[in-house]
Amino acid sequence: MVHVAILPYLGFIGLMGYWKLLLTHPRTLAYGFTLAFFSGLGQTHFIALFNPTIMETYSLSHSQYGSLYSLITLLTGFLITFVGPMIDRYDLRIFALITGMGLMLSQTFLAIESSFLTLVIGLFGLRFFGQGLCSSLSSISIARYFEVQKGTALSISQLGYPVFEGIITPFYGWLILYWSYSQISWALVFFVGAVFLPLTYLLTLNLSEFNQVPLNSAGSYTDQKDFKKNWTRKDVLNDRTLYLLLPQTLMPPFALTGLFFHQSALAHSKGWSLTLMASGLFFFALGRILNTFVTGPLVDKWQAFRLFPYYQLPLSLGFYILGHGQSLWVPGFSFFLFGLTVGSGGPIKSAIWAELYGVRHLGAIKSLFATLMILSTALSPALFGFIIDFNGGVTTLLSSLLIISLVSALLSALTLRSFRLRYSI
Repeated sequence: MVHVAILPYLGFIGLMGYWKLLLTHPRTLAYGFTLAFFSGLGQTHFIALFNPTIMETYSLSHSQYGSLYSLITLLTGFLITFVGPMIDRYDLRIFALITGMGLMLSQTFLAIESSFLTLVIGLFGLRFFGQGLCSSLSSISIARYFEVQKGTALSISQLGYPVFEGIITPFYGWLILYWSYSQISWALVFFVGAVFLPLTYLLTLNLSEFNQVPLNSAGSYTDQKDFKKNWTRKDVLNDRTLYLLLPQTLMPPFALTGLFFHQSALAHSKGWSLTLMASGLFFFALGRILNTFVTGPLVDKWQAFRLFPYYQLPLSLGFYILGHGQSLWVPGFSFFLFGLTVGSGGPIKSAIWAELYGVRHLGAIKSLFATLMILSTALSPALFGFIIDFNGGVTTLLSSLLIISLVSALLSALTLRSFRLRYSI
């Protein structure tokens, strides 16, 4: 049995491998990092900073705003399904340009604050271009380009997520005390235009091979012996493995989106200050960074499908501690455990689909999982908001999440064992 290591000192494993990879592919890795970093503008943990202002400005309750956010996220997931196959056919630089302009336009709509319609358009744009396209482009570009050391490369590029969470989110959490939401939105428009657009252009300048599907991935899925060569999205949808792995894949984003979105309500139910609760994001980012570094070399050594059933165990422990603990150390430690799962889950979940299904149709396949992930995260804000508004118990909610996470881990272990026996891998 292979266990995902979570002790900090194991972060030194493969340090030389990281350094060598950075020296040989600095621009490619920086490109993936940049996309992962700017996806933070559309992530729930960042948008949730402005929830009180938005709800007050537009007179929305927890359940109303949660439902609106869920509907916007559902629409985002629906559209990502159609964009994924296009990523397999066109230059990634085109998508980066469109994404950057989309983020700027979205922040502009939010800065205007003229009507409820501008709020809807702005939030949709942030979710679609931020959480949707930025995240997909980051993982697809790295998984497609690196045939060896894929796990290590993904670990480096996906550090963009915790860096944003640990630096930008707390900074804007402080800045909102002095600036209005409109002023912050205008500042973000400038930030994207001055950093994201020129950086993604310069990093891929004269790097045309980065935007091509590897030649040795041409072909199509034919039989069991050739299982790894280029499953199409239709092949994946017809395989039962997809459906049995979904709970393990979707549980972390589903649960954490709901918890992050309603973190102020969670703090109130526990008698914690908002400052204490918000500090948990620092520990979340710390755990994510530590386990991202640890997991990359492990993916290269043991392959992602062997690690996949175990990456969610810290999350399960975090649910238990957060649900039953009242001490002041509970938010920080629980969020640290959540970060460990998300940190290991990044390289593992990005690599496993390429391991199982090949890379020729990776954009279409990953857009399928991105859509399912987005749909799952669309449910939790509305569901958790309903529970909060109607006096549901936080302990009961977290205990239910604990049970689901453990069952999904067991199911994934049995499913992957069956997959390996079917295809002799």
